[in-house]
Amino acid sequence: MGQLYGAIFFLGALVALSLSINPVYGQTNYEFTTINQDQIKTSSVAKDMLAKIEESKRILKELQSGNQITKTPEQIAIDEQRELAKQSLQAQLDRMNKDYEPYTPKNAFATFLTGVNGTQHGLYWDQFNYAQTKIQLAKTAQKDILSNGGTFQEAMAQYIRIASMTRAELIQVNMELNIKHGFADEKIQATFDEYGKLPRYD
Repeated sequence: MGQLYGAIFFLGALVALSLSINPVYGQTNYEFTTINQDQIKTSSVAKDMLAKIEESKRILKELQSGNQITKTPEQIAIDEQRELAKQSLQAQLDRMNKDYEPYTPKNAFATFLTGVNGTQHGLYWDQFNYAQTKIQLAKTAQKDILSNGGTFQEAMAQYIRIASMTRAELIQVNMELNIKHGFADEKIQATFDEYGKLPRYD
C-alpha cells in the first residue's frame, strides 16, 4: 500500500514538473504547445522526462496487477545501504548497552550492597523490588493513557501518582519487610501508628 501511495505521489510530482518546464510544455493564453518528435530527440530534459514517465507507468502497472515491483539497480543499492546502516546502528546499541550495563538500576544497587552487611541484603532487595514494581506499574499506566489518546500531562500525572510513595506507605512497607527478615518483632511493631510513632499516654 505504501508503494502505491509512493508511485501516485511520484506520478503527481512528474505531472507538476512537466507543466512547469518550458522546453517540454509552454502555456500561453491557456493553450498548451507541444514539441515534436525531432525536438524530443535533441532535448535531454524531454528524454529524461519521458523515461521517468515510462518508469512510472511500469511501476503503476505492476502495483495494479499485484505483482512484486522489479527494483532498479539503484533501488537495490539503496536497500542494501539501509540494511547496512540498520545493522551498524544495532551493533552500536548493543555495544552501548554492554558498556552501560554496570549502571543499570539493578547492577548499580548490587554494587551499593557490597558495602552493606550481608545479613541485610534480603531486606534491601525486597525494598528495591517493591520500588521497581511500582515504577513498572506506573510506566504501564502511562503508556495505556497515551495509547488511548490521553495527553502527555495526563500520562505523567498518572505515572507520578502510581510511582510515588507516601510516608505512611513507606513506613508500612518497611515494617512488614523488617518483620519478614527478622529485624523487628510483629507485636512491638503493632504498637506504632501509621506514621511510625508510639502512642502517647497522658
